[in-house]
Amino acid sequence: MFFCVIFAGMKQLLWVIVAMMVLGAVVPGCDDVPRYDGRLTAADSLIHDHADSALTMLEALAPSDLATEGDRAYHDLLLTQARYKCYKPATTDSAINRALAYYRAHPNEREKLTRAYIYKGTVMEELGHPDSAMFYYKTAEQTASPDDYFNLGYINMRIATLYQTQYSQDTTAITRNKNAIHYFQLTNDTDYLISCYGDLGGFYGVKYPDSTEYYLKLAIELAQLSNSPKQYTYKSRLAGFYFYYNRDYQHVVRLSMDVFHNGKECSKETQFYYYAIWSYLQLGLLDSAKYVFNATPAPVNAVDSMNWHQAVADIAEAENNMITYGLNYGRSKDEQINIFSKRKVDKLKTAESEYDRVQAENREKDTKNINYWLIVSLIILSIASFLLIIHSRNVIKRNRKEREDIVQELTKTIKELENKQHDLLAMHDTVSQLVSCRADALNELFTSIKFKTNKDGKNNGDRGVRSIVTLSSVISGLSEIYHPLKVDLPESFWEKIKRSVDGEFKGIATYVENTYPDLTDKEFKLFCLLCANISPQIIKLCLNYTNAKTISNYRTKLIKVKMGLDLSFDDFIHQYISGK
Repeated sequence: MFFCVIFAGMKQLLWVIVAMMVLGAVVPGCDDVPRYDGRLTAADSLIHDHADSALTMLEALAPSDLATEGDRAYHDLLLTQARYKCYKPATTDSAINRALAYYRAHPNEREKLTRAYIYKGTVMEELGHPDSAMFYYKTAEQTASPDDYFNLGYINMRIATLYQTQYSQDTTAITRNKNAIHYFQLTNDTDYLISCYGDLGGFYGVKYPDSTEYYLKLAIELAQLSNSPKQYTYKSRLAGFYFYYNRDYQHVVRLSMDVFHNGKECSKETQFYYYAIWSYLQLGLLDSAKYVFNATPAPVNAVDSMNWHQAVADIAEAENNMITYGLNYGRSKDEQINIFSKRKVDKLKTAESEYDRVQAENREKDTKNINYWLIVSLIILSIASFLLIIHSRNVIKRNRKEREDIVQELTKTIKELENKQHDLLAMHDTVSQLVSCRADALNELFTSIKFKTNKDGKNNGDRGVRSIVTLSSVISGLSEIYHPLKVDLPESFWEKIKRSVDGEFKGIATYVENTYPDLTDKEFKLFCLLCANISPQIIKLCLNYTNAKTISNYRTKLIKVKMGLDLSFDDFIHQYISGK
């Protein structure tokens, strides 16, 4: 009982230890998520709805005020994002590059990595590199988590705008904008939904007037419900649509004057002034047109200047002041020509800049690729050289051992034949001649092999084993290393072998030579050597075969295939001797 209590206590203690180990493994894992400076997280919470306040906070922070590399990268990301939302054009991409490099090295910060790719795209777009911007937007889309609806919506919205403004691909822009609407609906983000509906109306344009009117009205209604000042921007755009498309001047005046009285400080558009002026003139209300013109701000860019001179010319024409009309009408046309020329020049400069950037990237990639493959090639060549040297040394050793084995076997065979010759001296002269002939032939073979192996050993073998084998020497000597060992035997040798076989087997060699003329010289010699009971190693040497193990295959093929007999080699000899 006492031992049972102790065992139960130890079991509980074991469970406690296991639980502590699991807790110790989990708690450090939680530390993998970085804890950022509270001032940065506060700025991040403001950046969506109060970007100007967030920018003020971030610009007050110096990198030296931040303790960690993660805080500095987070600061670079938020600063780029806040400047973009506050319409401060980027002049360099150094800050976002630092943030992107950090988050690439810390992929667990997936949402911030996605944002870094997004704002790298916005910076490249502002610097005049639309192709590069599109690349980073699409990379952000691939990086984003499937449930990161806000970022996915924002990415699709930026891609849609880029397709429409840079590539004039309205269909693709419309599809992307609808994707953005879907994601923003999932997040209930009214502000971006208004922007997407308004932009979608602009993408449809005059080609699809019903859709244009529908989405602009939808953006205005949603902005009115949420009391968003964006309603005045889209009222101005809808006024322009009515003015240019269906000449509905009453609607133009109503929308333009609503913006004039209630939202001119909120609207990002200034065109509503001119829409109102031109519509009043079309309706014959000159005083109203002049009233709006007098309240119109001074031109701040070339487009405003063109419209301003056109409005002056139209009012002068209504007043029948043709001098003022002609002067301002000409200036308006000059401004229009300058605008188109500048746009063409800007497009050419952008294209040239993008081309230079792509060429520089390609040159850098080519250099990296060349260096990479050069290193890989050198490594492969070094490994191949080493393996070739090792293999060549093994081949040399194997050939040398093969020579020694063949010489030993031939020596043994010669001694056996000499012993048989000594034992058969008392026999019939025919037997004596047969043995003598066989012995002479093998002696001649032995002499050739011994001469060959001694010569090869002196010239190749010892040097191959004892000296250091270099790559050049191996390559230059490959033909010699891999050339099979062989000897050049005179015709007298083959005549002696043939006579020996004929004497032993009742003229079988002559019979086969005359009966089967299709046999090649090499096949007939193989037949004679097999009848003479010569070993496969020596047959390989005599006939220059590459492998002694295949001699048995040639033995069977000779009788069944070449001679067309359904017999084994031994059965053929037996039947021939027995007269069958």
